[in-house]
Amino acid sequence: MAELVRSPKQLGVALRRFRRMRDLTQAELAKRAGVRQGTVSQVETGLETVKLTTVMDLLRALDLELVIQPRTKGSHSDIEDIF
Repeated sequence: MAELVRSPKQLGVALRRFRRMRDLTQAELAKRAGVRQGTVSQVETGLETVKLTTVMDLLRALDLELVIQPRTKGSHSDIEDIF
């Protein structure tokens, strides 16, 4: 299941979703990633000052990977279809 992430808040929501899918508590994920439980909480709430290495440790602990690709953009007709 792919997850589109464009902000720290969206990243936190995605990580929380995957953590819960794996039936892990924040404390269990923190132990696997080698960070504090409070750090997991900060990432999941979208704290913008979290270190990249911390995010990578959490991704590794959840058996996830980061994929970089060009940003998708909708056309004007896509937006008009919404209304």
